[in-house]
Amino acid sequence: MLAPVTAPLRLLLLPGLDGTGALFAPFVEALSAESADIAPEVVSYPADRALDYDALEALVAARLPADGPYALLGESFSGPLALRLACRRAGQLVGVALVATFVTNPVWLVPSLARHLVGPWLFRRRAPELVARRYLVGARADAAWLERVAANVETVDPAVMAARVREVLSVDARAPLQRCAAPLLYLGAAGDALVPPRVLRELRRLRPDLECVTVDAPHLVLQLAPEASARAIAGFLRRAAAKVGGLETASPRR
Repeated sequence: MLAPVTAPLRLLLLPGLDGTGALFAPFVEALSAESADIAPEVVSYPADRALDYDALEALVAARLPADGPYALLGESFSGPLALRLACRRAGQLVGVALVATFVTNPVWLVPSLARHLVGPWLFRRRAPELVARRYLVGARADAAWLERVAANVETVDPAVMAARVREVLSVDARAPLQRCAAPLLYLGAAGDALVPPRVLRELRRLRPDLECVTVDAPHLVLQLAPEASARAIAGFLRRAAAKVGGLETASPRR
């Protein structure tokens, strides 16, 4: 059993498809207000190099703490990556939070079509507002969020974005999901039109012990519902810390 510690619980935040981590800002602020004992660390991926899941795993593995408690959060694109990293069992891993994510291809497009239909051209122009609202920010988000998301995507090479989509279409992280020894949380979005309900059903079938929380939000749940997301994540980390050795971390603010 791990000895109780008083150091902050480091939470590595692995970003969605854009890979920049810039959109975590509202969640980081809300989490800091929710708990003084969780130290979020945003991980960013190269914006000019198309790295597959294997290469990204090696990149992020170098940042896993060698000592002290930590947890992983994998948002959307990064859910499979978080599970793969968890299976390395590096250091004192407390838990893994999976946010609006998947372990196999969540959309209708099959990998064999990806080479022809998913290319850099998809990201050379901004997505129409109707598409962005339906699949990312929801109908109630103000125009500032549409601009923020679009401007963030524009900082990434279109070829990199397309390569990441192709990775999603062929991903299979079912084995890491089943091998993961750390406590698991799935934070879902009730209004998620990008990741369908069948995804969560598959995850619960593979991991009946999976803790699930659903928030009234679109796909970008951490961004559009940061306070509710922070409460769910902080609560999970408190419970997970207790399970893996009584780590005295992640106490709520009063």
